[in-house]
Amino acid sequence: MNKLIVVIMGQNCEKFIPMCMESVKSADQIIYCDGGSTDKTQEKVISSAYDIIDKYNKAPVIIIENNYDQEDLGMNGRQRNFYLQYLRYHHPEDWALCLDADEVVEDLDKIKEFIQEAQPGVYHPRMRHFIGDLSKEDATTPEHFALGRLFKISEALGYPEVEHPVLRCGFNAYYRGTTIWHLGYVNGIFDVKKKYDNHKKKSNMHSLDYLYHWNMSHILGNFPTKLVNVLEIPRVILDNFNIEKDVFYFANRGLTIHNFMMTKDWVAYFNPNSVLDLGCGFGNYGFVFKNIYGIKWTGLELSEYAVKLNPYGLDIKQGDIRNFKDANRYELVLCVDILEHLDEKDLNIALDNIKYMGDNFLFSIPFIGDPNLENDATHKLKQTKEWWINKLSQYFDIRDTPEKWAFSNQILIGKRK
Repeated sequence: MNKLIVVIMGQNCEKFIPMCMESVKSADQIIYCDGGSTDKTQEKVISSAYDIIDKYNKAPVIIIENNYDQEDLGMNGRQRNFYLQYLRYHHPEDWALCLDADEVVEDLDKIKEFIQEAQPGVYHPRMRHFIGDLSKEDATTPEHFALGRLFKISEALGYPEVEHPVLRCGFNAYYRGTTIWHLGYVNGIFDVKKKYDNHKKKSNMHSLDYLYHWNMSHILGNFPTKLVNVLEIPRVILDNFNIEKDVFYFANRGLTIHNFMMTKDWVAYFNPNSVLDLGCGFGNYGFVFKNIYGIKWTGLELSEYAVKLNPYGLDIKQGDIRNFKDANRYELVLCVDILEHLDEKDLNIALDNIKYMGDNFLFSIPFIGDPNLENDATHKLKQTKEWWINKLSQYFDIRDTPEKWAFSNQILIGKRK
């Protein structure tokens, strides 16, 4: 009869290890490969082992140790070769199922039955990944597999020393007889459970029924929530999690038919030979000015991300409209959807700087009553059209906007005073 040896690899995994151990209690042997835990992981392995030995009369759980260097890119492969060497020496004719400590096997007995008839080789068990809570899972592909986790030990050729190694072996196939469930992306529910257990003991404010439903709503993802606009999250939080705010801000802001329609109106009205586009983003208007009308166009953009991406290969400078200096004087200066992002103090500084840059000025601004004003979380100035006309008139000679223009209701035209 073929025996199944379960190897569990982990480090500082005290949250997960009891569940993982419980799910493989019917294994012929359990080997825990520790990477140098400093928490209570090994204590929990030992206590789980005693339960398994007492209840199921199984062989003792073995702990083997090899320090896992998290900075070493090849460490995952080396750690797996470490336990593979142990398996080859102590269990050369048996089968092995290898798990990470944050994984749980749905039905180990099905695997034990499978290996009695299976062709020797390596198999890829089906895997499902919880995401966030116990009601959601990874849907990036229709089906996921834990590559190379089940194998005949004598057939194993070793692991490449890379971050996500797959066991080398001659014959390999997929296995759908049972499922490995991955809990690594639901760390937060352990904190919820801890709070629930604590409140059950000492809360004199909430009933047990309330606490139970509070716990379930968090763990199963039913707690009432709404989406947070990434652009509203403080920078210090985004930086901590390596989230680039501008990636989200500039998403879906590529070239549209509106850029062609509006540029056509502007060219016909101003007939400029040179254009400075302040806050130009990716340079959508610049693409039209340069490639359709052959007009010299220069862009200025605050976002380093947008300037580096520069999908059209345009002349875009990185800078701030409050202090940007340019020796050139442009026939048309565009301020399209930019001024409302400033507070009033910075607006005054910017306008005092902009007024020297050109002869004609075009301002596109969402005024109160325009849905676009509230749709962008980065808008700071939310004012009426009359307010903006009064403000801009302090620096420019404001003219009437042609009614036939596309989006003329949000555009103001200025001449250099």
